[in-house]
Amino acid sequence: MSSYLKFCDTIESYEDAKYVILGVPFDSTVSFRPGEKLAPNAIRQASYNAESLVLRKKFNLKEALVYDMGDLDETHDSEEMIDAVYSEVDGIVSDGKFPILLGGEHSISIGAIKRIKKKVLFIDAHTDFRNSYMGNIYSHASVARRAADIVGKNNILSVGIRSVSKEEIDVGTQDYISSYDFKWKRELSIKKIKDFSSSDLYFSIDVDGIDPAYAPGVGTPEPFGLSSWDMLEIIDLISNRIIALDIVEITPLFDNGNTAFLAARLIQEIIASRESSYEK
Repeated sequence: MSSYLKFCDTIESYEDAKYVILGVPFDSTVSFRPGEKLAPNAIRQASYNAESLVLRKKFNLKEALVYDMGDLDETHDSEEMIDAVYSEVDGIVSDGKFPILLGGEHSISIGAIKRIKKKVLFIDAHTDFRNSYMGNIYSHASVARRAADIVGKNNILSVGIRSVSKEEIDVGTQDYISSYDFKWKRELSIKKIKDFSSSDLYFSIDVDGIDPAYAPGVGTPEPFGLSSWDMLEIIDLISNRIIALDIVEITPLFDNGNTAFLAARLIQEIIASRESSYEK
């Protein structure tokens, strides 16, 4: 494993840890802005500007039992990367631990979803339901389609959608909540998320699901997205059902630092929300 930089407050050994962070520096199928392979360490670096205490939940992350195992070795081959992610996530889950993947582009999710095989809740600006893109069925634009192949279309929910191709409409995209729905039909959207999250799920955060006003440094930005406050609301709705997590599509080359820091804080908020729900 490469990377000597670790996420803040990851003070446990692997054996004693409950949460395990794994970086996946991969960006070989990007279609607009490159640089996602630099994101794992950008997120780690940003995390050191955050307090250990998550004020909203009054939870000290030093008590969360988190270990950072570093990054997978870089590769430019999608299938090789997916196999490597599957193998590492398999080891983490088999040891009874909660994997947190730092992308990297969105295609890294495929290997983890293949191992977890639970419902998938995506945060995303795009449906990612093309069968292939630029000749690659494992493109970052095909992640939800591959997830549907693994867990079934009815076990996928995407939140924050505001960009869909005609091809995806024609073949029938997975059920989703647009960011417009979340703003104007909030109660219905929240009910839909609650109903979907009645059992364990994999949570995949493509940061472009969040409005570029809050998260400018992403590979394919789209206006009119979710707010950072929306994300906290969603996290609180589903945190006790999340069993694995990834956060993807940040490109530090186009960031002012805000996006990486938001990603670091979202990871902290998810851990704190999960741990607080156990204490109730």
